[in-house]
Formats: sequence, C-alpha cells, structure tokens
Amino acid sequence: MGKTVADMQKIVAVAAGKGAADLYIEGGSLVNVFTGEIYPANIAVFQGKIAYVGNSRKMVGPRTEIIDASGCYLCPGFIEVHTHPWMVYTPATMVEVHLALGTTTFVCDNLFFYAYLGADGFLRIMKALAKLPARLYWVARIMHQTIDPEEPELFSIPNLDKVFMDPHVIKVGEITRWPKLVEGNESVMRRIKLAEERGLGFEGHAAGCSYDKLNAVAAVGVESCHEAITAEEAINRLRLGLWTILRHSSLRRDLPELLRAVTDYKVQTHRLLFSTDGSTPGFLAREGWIEGMVRKAVKVGVEPVTAIQMATINAATYLGLDRKIGAIAPGMHADILLLPDLQNFKPRLVIVGGNVVAADGKCCVSIPEPDWISLGLKAKLPPRELVSNPGLFGVPSDSSAIFPVIEVISAAINRLKERTLESRGGFLERKEDMLYCALVDHRGKWVTNGFVEGFGHMEALAATFTTSYDLLVLGRNRTAMAAAAAAVVDMGGGIALVDGNKDMFKMPLVYGGIMSADPYEVSMETLNTLQEKVRECGYPYHDIIYTLLFLVCDFLPGPRITAGGIIDVKTGQILYPPMPL
Repeated sequence: MGKTVADMQKIVAVAAGKGAADLYIEGGSLVNVFTGEIYPANIAVFQGKIAYVGNSRKMVGPRTEIIDASGCYLCPGFIEVHTHPWMVYTPATMVEVHLALGTTTFVCDNLFFYAYLGADGFLRIMKALAKLPARLYWVARIMHQTIDPEEPELFSIPNLDKVFMDPHVIKVGEITRWPKLVEGNESVMRRIKLAEERGLGFEGHAAGCSYDKLNAVAAVGVESCHEAITAEEAINRLRLGLWTILRHSSLRRDLPELLRAVTDYKVQTHRLLFSTDGSTPGFLAREGWIEGMVRKAVKVGVEPVTAIQMATINAATYLGLDRKIGAIAPGMHADILLLPDLQNFKPRLVIVGGNVVAADGKCCVSIPEPDWISLGLKAKLPPRELVSNPGLFGVPSDSSAIFPVIEVISAAINRLKERTLESRGGFLERKEDMLYCALVDHRGKWVTNGFVEGFGHMEALAATFTTSYDLLVLGRNRTAMAAAAAAVVDMGGGIALVDGNKDMFKMPLVYGGIMSADPYEVSMETLNTLQEKVRECGYPYHDIIYTLLFLVCDFLPGPRITAGGIIDVKTGQILYPPMPL
C-alpha cells in the first residue's frame, strides 16, 4: 500500500521542524555518498523514513527516541546485489548473521525455491520471508542451470509472468548458459522480452566469455556481470556499459586482483559493486559479508568513501532503488549504520526502517524462521529400496570398454579423460585412482552412471546438495555407496560420507536437501568437519560444497554428469546416456 497524502504531510511537518520525529540520531559524522564528503550532521526519522539531515533539533519532541552517535560515522546500510540464500544456511539464518554486520538489503536468487516448488510455491516463500527485519529483493531465473526434463513447463511464459508481476522481483536472474544468448535462442529471447515488458532489469553471468561475445551478451540487454576474475576482465565489462560486480566468494577469492582496476588502472568506480555470491558459512565467518569486502578494498588503497559508495549508492542505482535505499537523505528508508571507524566497518548499531535491529554484532530483534516443510521444502528423494541396491551404482558391461571419465581439476572445473576399463561381474571396474559416480533422479525415474578421477579415495559420498537437487553418489565401493545413499534418504536429505575406516559422517539437510535446520554456527562447524574429513579422504581442493554443486551443472566447461547423461558442455555431445529406471 502506497503512502497517503496524510503521510506526506506528516513527514514534511517533521522535516520542517513542525512535527516530532520518532528517532533522532545526533553527534555523528555523516558519510555522504552523493558528494563523497564526511561532515557532522544529525538525522531525524519518521515512520521508517529519513525526514531531515542537518543540525536542527526542532523536530525533537518529548517522545522522540534519541541515539547518541558521538564518535561514529553515519553510513547507509550495505547492499548485497547477488546472493544465493541457501548455502546450507536458510535465508533467515543468513539475515540473522549478516544483518548484524551491516548488510541491510539482500538481492536473492530464486532458482532453488522456484525449481523445487514452481511459481506458486516461490510466491509463498517470498511472502513468508517478507517478515524478516531486512530488505529482501529477488531475481527470477528464466531457465535452469542443469538439464531438467521439466524445464519447458516450469519456466513457461505463464509461470514466469506470475513471478515477474511481484514487486519484490526486480530483475531476471543470471543466465548461466550465456551461449544461448549469443546464439539468439528463440525461447530464451521470448522470456527476456516478457521481462522487459514487465519492467525488469537483467543480470548476467558471462563466465569465460570473450570480449567479442561479451558484446553480444550486452546487446541482448544484460546489465551486469559478476564473473570477471581479473582486473582486465572487469575493465572490459565496464567499457561495454555493464555494471561490474566485484566478487569475493568461497569459490572465487578474486577481490584483491579485481580491485587493481581501481588502484592500478584508476577506472571510474560509479558502476562497480560488491558481492559474495552465495558463499559458504565458514568463509563468511572468516572474511565477512559486504562489510568484509569494503574492509578489504580500503586495505588495498581504495578511499573509504569510495568503497562505501560501491556497497551502497552504486548498488541501489544498479537495482533501480536509489530513491529508496543506498544513501542517507530525506525521503529514503532509514537504513543506517553507526560505524566506530572506517577501517574495520563493523557497526556499533544497525538500523533498518528506523528500528534498531542489531547492536555490537548481535541481532536484537526476532528473526522468524518460516515453516519450510509446510511450505513444501521436504526433500524429494528416490525410494530407499532403489538406492540401497549396490547394482544401481555401476556402468553395465560384459567386456572392456573405453569410457569418458570426468577428471576433476579444481573445485569447479573438469576435463575429459578417456580410459580403457575392464569388466567384472557385469560392470566396468574402476581404476585405483578413480571413483564410481552416479546421479540418481530424485523421482526415481533415471540414473546416470560414470567415473570420476581426482576427487579422492573415500569409500562413499552421497549428497542431495547438487545443482539439479538429485542424489549424487561417489565412491570406491558400490556397497558403501548404497549405504551412504540410504543414509541420505533416511536423513530426509543431506550429505553422508563413508571414510576409509568405514565410519559414517552425516549432515542432515532436511529443507529441500539443501538447507540445514541447524543454527548458522552449528552448520558452519559441521561443514568444517566435512571439509576436514574429505581432505583426509584425498579430496584436494578448498571447497567440497561447490564441487558437489557443479559436478552436475551444464554451464561450466568440461564433462558433467546430468539428467541428460554424461555430457561435454562445450560441444553438447552426450558422452554416455542416462539409464531409465
């Protein structure tokens, strides 16, 4: 419901000193992101909006709450422009931790909720999360990021239009399959046209895109990209008019290199933004959220006000919300941080909509956790009797054969390695440096089997934490794989690991097989334990979570195991087909 004439008259009265403010913040130094100045100023707030910025106290009444900001800098709340709010944590636990650190607005990707529950289910999720004491906006995907037989119906024009009409949805989400943009895929173009008609912007995901192809991505209407990994790539995106989101995440820790665009090349910063891109809990605990990125930027030589602008007004302008958030000025939402210094950027107080929501790193308001199960996020799992059969996890063959093995060469990148494998007992036998690998449809309709090299030597690992939300199972021993898979089904979703001693580690993820019901700190410790255990089992990289996600996707180069079989993403060739069940 919009503001009334009476509302407008009341805030004008407060601004003019003829009415009483609800909140008055005095004694601080204002960080003005419009002018780049820092100077003494007080702030009057009425009904959640900023009514006045200056030195007058005429609007202080007998019931006005007064906050002494002496010794503090008054800064707009930080904005996260691109996050995936289900990286083991839930959106509510994400907000609880990072709101206290000064991020007051989160722009969330809807893919998990939408792919799992459809348009109507996602709308219910948004409604439930609107009760959180932070600002949550959403980007809406128009296609999956892995092969899904149900994709055409799920992302149909009528379904997408339901989502596009909601005011909390402000952009089309990243299209990870950016080659479809370059080729002008008609189905994708129709969905983009619908989004444009509904007034939505369009965020990009041009990982590995050459400069020439980046032109085509920009020409179709993409506004931004967070996939630059070097200063030169960041500059190329700026040169083509793209808002360039500097990422620092648990998968890609690129911020120091990306900031060379500012410190070495001296580019203008008004179209530069920050994002942590859905990082894991342990990484965020160590590195911080947006306040951590501002801190790192200042440490390498970016001016404090410039770094704050990148985290506030730049982000708000990109989102089309710069008359509501991103600055401290009359008429804007009163999202304000009291920062003791401009080095650490850890707020003494966090204010959202004129209410104090956090103090000294702790939330002081209720963070309601939705009833995820009643909203439909009970994990979808294949039948236990199906996954308990060791014979499910093998490539049938009565003779030796050359097989397309997936070689894992980083936490996210694979390459194809064809190897001759012997047959035994009706199945191809793995080599000592390989694992069996299977992706089992969560509906129990198909399985794709194969082999993985470079992953480790665990007896078995089973997980529903995948891009496709199906059950991924790997291991040296098919009987152990069946036990781990059955354990995941018994948990109602999650991750199970059987190590070389046959000990079972379990991490329940009961909300859609992706999110944990545990508190944030518990999830963080459990993930740390998982990382330690897989490292002991020979997993050589820094982020097992992202390897599980990306082994089944079809937007990164190399072979991937998907619903369409083992595919070569670059050529689109099916290297080994799925098997119907």
